[in-house]
Amino acid sequence: MNYEELDESVKDALNKVLGTALGVAREQLEEQGVFLPFAIGLEPRTGNEEPELRLLAVPPAETPEDPEADIDTEAMAADLVQVLNHEGANFVAVAIASDVLLTDDNQDAIHVVAEHKDGAAVAIVQAYQMPAEPGGEWNFADPAAEPAEQSLFG
Repeated sequence: MNYEELDESVKDALNKVLGTALGVAREQLEEQGVFLPFAIGLEPRTGNEEPELRLLAVPPAETPEDPEADIDTEAMAADLVQVLNHEGANFVAVAIASDVLLTDDNQDAIHVVAEHKDGAAVAIVQAYQMPAEPGGEWNFADPAAEPAEQSLFG
């Protein structure tokens, strides 16, 4: 489905969850130097009230035999998908954000996949570069859109 052909309300909902997810991820990177996978859900409009955005997160799984082990972000993303599959009826649109490595460029990036209950899906990738020194300025490339498959509302 072509993004430009979508209904304005669908585009608006996708833009809200995408923009919020990118903003939260960038904020976490700038403040903490890292972010763990999370989701943003847009609740349906009720009456004249603006629809609310909800942040959803899952705790990293602990490895009792190796407490120093790296956090399994892929498992966290899978857990988020399970939560969204269970909670999906409560949302008009959702986005899942994760920190990825673009292997072709050996570049870190924010990856956000957003879906709307009406069948639209889009992904955004925003490469970034950490500052060379603590307290330095983060460099964020322009976000680039790419096709995505519908999986949560399907």
